[in-house]
Formats: sequence, structure tokens, C-alpha cells
Amino acid sequence: MTDKHICLMGDSIFDNDAYVPGEPGVIEQLRRSIPATWSAFKVAVDGDCIEDIPNQLERVPTHVTDIIVSIGGNDLMKFRHLIAQVALGAKLQDLIAAPLADFEIAYGWMLDEVSARGLPISACTIYTSIPFTEPEMRDYAPSAIGAFNSLIQRLARARNVPVIRLDLACTEEGDFSEMSPIEPSSQGGQKIVDTIMMTLSED
Repeated sequence: MTDKHICLMGDSIFDNDAYVPGEPGVIEQLRRSIPATWSAFKVAVDGDCIEDIPNQLERVPTHVTDIIVSIGGNDLMKFRHLIAQVALGAKLQDLIAAPLADFEIAYGWMLDEVSARGLPISACTIYTSIPFTEPEMRDYAPSAIGAFNSLIQRLARARNVPVIRLDLACTEEGDFSEMSPIEPSSQGGQKIVDTIMMTLSED
């Protein structure tokens, strides 16, 4: 396998250092996992949304060979207030129809912007086993996120972009930070890195 210089783009899935005090964040775990002749960089920013990707693209090192992007979770958090309506009898499918339509446009645009760099890219799904404290989020958020993940996979397949299934990688409560349930813990971060390495090894 040729040497790879990997750039992580997106949000706190990759920029999780602040949520794992005293332990390595995802970027450090990736650097520890790659061969000595490879390198890894991070332009991901905690809190960023799809619309912030162009700003991150400006900071991608010129010698990068592969881009991994994990974005969209913060976009979905903007719609979390809708989940409470499901508990009141509203249909989840109806509630997320408009957000799904907006997400499809935004995420497809994002994939095209990143692909325009001419580099191999991989896109990540959003994990669904988040240990939310709110009962309604625990009950209904996985199904809602799953609908967006199906959309991510469809948009990626249409562009021949490999998909890294974070929803299958992080499934245990210990995979999420004790400081914030939506961020990966060090345990979850290593699972994310292992999944990235498996995807890159398939090139």
C-alpha cells in the first residue's frame, strides 16, 4: 500500500480532544495507528456544521492524499426539538420530511465541494447509539438519525464515495464521552480509527 497522508474534516467526532481529558483524542489515536511513513492531520472543528466545510477545505494541507469527513451531527441537533412531538403523537416520518429534504441538498453539495479537490474521500455516517438522558431522545432519535444515515449512504454511493459506518462502530455506552453523550470517548475514538483504517486498507 502506498503512503497516505490523511486529513480529518468535520466536527467533534474528530475534534474530540476536549471531551477525553487525560486520554488521546481521535487524531492522536489515528497517528498512533498508521504506519510510520504515513501522516494524519485534522481540520475538523468542534461545533461545525455542513456549511462550515468550505472554511475547513482552505486549511487542508497541500500534500494530503485522502480526506475523511464526518459532518452532519450538529445539523441534526438543530431538529432535536421535533422529537418531543413524537411522544405527543406526531409521526416521526412527517416531522423529519422537511429536514431530510434540506439535508439532502446540503450534504450533496458538501460532498461535491470536497470531491472537487480531486482526492479520494470517505464519508462517515452519524452514530445512533448515543446515550441521551432524555427518554424521548433515547426512544426516537435512533430512528430519526437512521433516516439521515440512509440519505448519507445514498448520496455517497451516487458519487462512488466509500462510507464509514460509525453507527455500526460505536454501539456501547462506553463509546461516548462522560462529559458529553454526543462526543466519542477514547474507547469510541479508537473504534472510529479502527474503522477508518479498515476502509483505507481496502483502497
